[in-house]
Amino acid sequence: MTARAVVRACVRPLLVGAVVAGAAAAFGLKGGSALVVGVLGALAVVAAARVDARPDLAPERVPAPPRTGARGDVQDLAWSMVGRDGRIGERPLRALRAAATTRIARHGLRLTAPEDAAAVRALLGERAYRTLTWTVSPLPPVRDVRHALDVLERLDPPRTTAAITSATTSERSTR
Repeated sequence: MTARAVVRACVRPLLVGAVVAGAAAAFGLKGGSALVVGVLGALAVVAAARVDARPDLAPERVPAPPRTGARGDVQDLAWSMVGRDGRIGERPLRALRAAATTRIARHGLRLTAPEDAAAVRALLGERAYRTLTWTVSPLPPVRDVRHALDVLERLDPPRTTAAITSATTSERSTR
């Protein structure tokens, strides 16, 4: 800091303090009170000189791109699995419905189609079907969702005779 900058940093608050103290005395304040107001004015000038109005530039934090199937996805789903009342949350129920729709489609059926309702009910069972088509509040309990998951895991796609023939032919050609 140069000498001129030091003088400017000291003289400006003193001048403002003196002007403010003089104005306070002119408005009728007694000597001690006018002096306190002048000191407060000088402190305000010092504080204003020290405060930088420009915000600090912080580097932007770029979040890592989400990886499909990474532990974060599973952990997020696990945290949202059970609500406060011991029932399943909306997010995992939607994920379960999406998985069920895919599994049921392998059997040529649609979970949401009214014309396929009887066939889907026969394929899954009443309890699992009710859980997967649940639309009212409160949401289903965790035990019903576990049951539906078990049913979906045991659900194998139907094997057609063409698939059996191609599988047998490919086994023979690899031997």
